[in-house]
Order: sequence, then structure tokens, then C-alpha cells
Amino acid sequence: MRCPKCLLCLSALLTLLGLKVYIEWASEPRLTKGYPGARSTPPGPTPASLEPTLPANLSARLGQTGPLPSAYWNQQQRRLGTLPIGNSTEAGGCQAWGTAAATEIPDFASYPEDLRRFLLSAACRSFPQWLPAGGGGQVASCSATDVPYLLLAIKSEPGRFAERQAVRETWGHPAPGTRLLFLLGSPVGRGGPDLGSLVAWESRRYSDLLLWDFFDVPFNQTLKDLLLLAWLGHHCPDVAFVLHAQDDAFVHVPALLAHLRGLPPTRARALYLGEVFTQAKPLRKPGGPFYVPGSFFEGDYPAYASGGGYVIAGRLAPWLLQAAARVAPFPFDDVYTGLCFRALGLVPRAHPGFHTAWPADRTTDPCALHDLLLARPLSPQDSIRLWKRLQAPRSQC
Repeated sequence: MRCPKCLLCLSALLTLLGLKVYIEWASEPRLTKGYPGARSTPPGPTPASLEPTLPANLSARLGQTGPLPSAYWNQQQRRLGTLPIGNSTEAGGCQAWGTAAATEIPDFASYPEDLRRFLLSAACRSFPQWLPAGGGGQVASCSATDVPYLLLAIKSEPGRFAERQAVRETWGHPAPGTRLLFLLGSPVGRGGPDLGSLVAWESRRYSDLLLWDFFDVPFNQTLKDLLLLAWLGHHCPDVAFVLHAQDDAFVHVPALLAHLRGLPPTRARALYLGEVFTQAKPLRKPGGPFYVPGSFFEGDYPAYASGGGYVIAGRLAPWLLQAAARVAPFPFDDVYTGLCFRALGLVPRAHPGFHTAWPADRTTDPCALHDLLLARPLSPQDSIRLWKRLQAPRSQC
């Protein structure tokens, strides 16, 4: 005979359990039906990804989950382990990737000359620093007592003296928590004037030029990013944030610092911040500066922050180097950075204060500057005028 008290207790327990399930169901938010124009979250990383990871197989991360396209980049990325690390003279060294590209891309000979040159040496990423003859100009490491909170890493070209000086005299001037560095290739250009003596003087005068011995051409901008990341690992590993920008940008440093210091710690640790493009596609019209042949790459670009100016967390530098060793080279530096972040499972965060297509006439409107973090392109003269406006008392807007 069963115990009546046991049956009563069991019945009460089941009733309480059913009540708990009902309460949780009733309090759960109901999903609503989508509306026209709503955009679903694309597959891959989501904004909730706050810690980098690098899986053994990057195909799904980089959006290659369907039938494999015949384009060379897609084929390479599917089978790529790591890029060769030997120098260009070693068998199987870094130029082997480019040699294979020239052989395997059927219409390689029809590619623009700059793109062909990029592909032939795209896997070569180890270059010595270019130092002025006679010594001097060496960029100092970050000391243990003077680690910048925000490193201003500005891409420039050897001949752009006026742009660099305008940055030094305006928003890049020394300020607590910041440090300014310019990233350049060799001043001894291909087919151009030898600017070595002028750049050497500038380097000794300011000690803020990080120069490497490679040709400073548009398709080599990615080299500046990667060599800077390697430099950080050896000379400034504890920097909190790094601003990557062009020398024709204007940065409202106090406002940017205030924004960074106000970030939640979890978001700051994986920061990739700027003006974000989420639906960009390759341009297929030959002759344009951003032309990408269909035989080289198929598909859409990842979400990426415009190369005109963006901020990353300093702690991500070694992670990005690891990702770059496993992401096939791509000619555009900002798209390639977006690919590396996507490989890590991270996404860019947009901020309305970044304007990388800034109309020059807006520099005359003081109210347009209040929420500005970065604007480009500006001439050196416009940068100086904008700097003076920002120093004046705020107008009523």
C-alpha cells in the first residue's frame, strides 16, 4: 500500500514545478515579426563577441561556407595554413606565394601593374627599419613609466612634409597620455626624387618617424599596419589604444580620449572603432583605384572601419599578427584589417564622430565640430584653421 503522505508531497512538488515553468514562459519576451527594411544579422561574428579567438579552420569565419569560388584569393584562403615566413631569396620563401599567384591566375598579365607588383611580394612582410646615415632619428621605445594611453600612428609618405608638420603643430602636439608616430616606407622611391637627406633631417629633428625599407606605394599600406603591430610587441606592448589614421586626417584628441576612457572595460578590451562599412562590395570597373578583378576575389567585403581613421585596443596587436599570418593577402589595408578582425571573431563598432569623407566647407561651421572625433581629408591649411576654431570658446548651437 502506497503512503498517502508521499503521494501528497509528490503532487505538491509537481504543481510547484509546473507553476515555475509557466512563470518563466510568461515573463520571456515574445519575438515580433520582422518589418520591411529590417536587416538581419549576417552569419559570422556578432557584436557580442568581446574576446578574440582564432579557430583552426577560418573558412566559416570568413564567410566561405558555400561552394568554393574559383577566384584565386578564395581558393588560397580555403587551403592556406600560414603564409611563408622565409625571406625572398630562400626556396619556398615569401615570394613563393606571389609566384604561385602569377602562375595560377589565368588573366594575371591583364591586371594593373600596381596590383601585379603587390601580389608578387604580398607575403613578404619582414623589412628592416630605414635609418638615416650618420645615426640619429631612432624612435625610442615606450618606457616603463611613460606608456601612452593612446598612440597616434599616422600613415604618411616621405614627400608629405607639410601634412606631417601640420599634425605636429595642431592635434598631434604633445599631450598627457598620447604619443605621435608617423609610419613611412623608404624615402628612396622608385622613379622619384631621392628624399633621403630631407627625411633624415626630419627624423633627427623630431624622432617620430618609423621608417622601413620598402617602396612607399599605395598597395603597401598594409605593411605599415603589420610592421607597426610587430614594433608594438617589442617596444610598446602595454599601450591601451592605437589610432590608425592618414596624415590628412584631423583628430579631436580630447574628445577621443574622453570617449575611450568612458568605455566599459569589456568593450574596450576588443575595441575596433571608426566609420564602419557593412555592405561594401568589390569594384569591378577596370582603371579605378579600388578595382578588384573577379579572377582574384569573389564575394562581399567584411564589415570594416574606414582606413581614413580607426582605433583598436592595444592588447589586440599580437592577435592581429597571428590572424594576418593566416589570412590571404588583400590589396586594400582597411579591408584586410576587417578580414583579420573577422578571423578573430570580432566586429567593428561605428561611431558617428568619425567622418572619412568630410566636406571641406564644414570647417567653417563651428557647430559641426562639437561631436567630431576624426575628419578627413583636410589640407594642412584647413587642419590649422580647424585647430584654431576648436581652441576658441564654444558657440551656442
